Amino acid sequence: MRRRELVGAAVLLLVAVGYFIAAGDINRSALGDEVGAAGVPVVYAATLAGLAVALAVKALVAWRLNGAATRADSAAGSRDSGRKRARTGRAAGMLGIGIAYLAVVVFAGYLLSILAVIALVAVYQGERIGWRLAGISVGGAVLFFVLFDVLLGIDKPAGVWPMLLPGS
Repeated sequence: MRRRELVGAAVLLLVAVGYFIAAGDINRSALGDEVGAAGVPVVYAATLAGLAVALAVKALVAWRLNGAATRADSAAGSRDSGRKRARTGRAAGMLGIGIAYLAVVVFAGYLLSILAVIALVAVYQGERIGWRLAGISVGGAVLFFVLFDVLLGIDKPAGVWPMLLPGS
């Protein structure tokens, strides 16, 4: 059976439940709209739960269709184990970038943090450092800021920068 996928689905489902519980603790405001401040975290939790269920179903269907592993499959699997470890390491690196983003976004602010995430992910995936990467990072950060802050009205962390400006 595809234990890794099932374990991953279970962990993802636990994260979704935790997100949903945390969203329930967000205060309701009389000034809020119909969705409220908890709307985005609830949608995020539902999306994570849906992905967890999809991953579990995929693993179970693949197990059912493939049946018992043959000796040839085992031999091929041992050759592929190095590639699987490399993919797992790359996924762990992406998770590390996400955790680092969460750790610095309140201090550095959304715009600077998302710019850094876009650049780091691109470099991590093999993009060369240069003007093209700088343009993509700045453009992506501005696009995300306009989408979430301006168009959707979702306030983003400003970081310490407003405190450093005169008159704050």
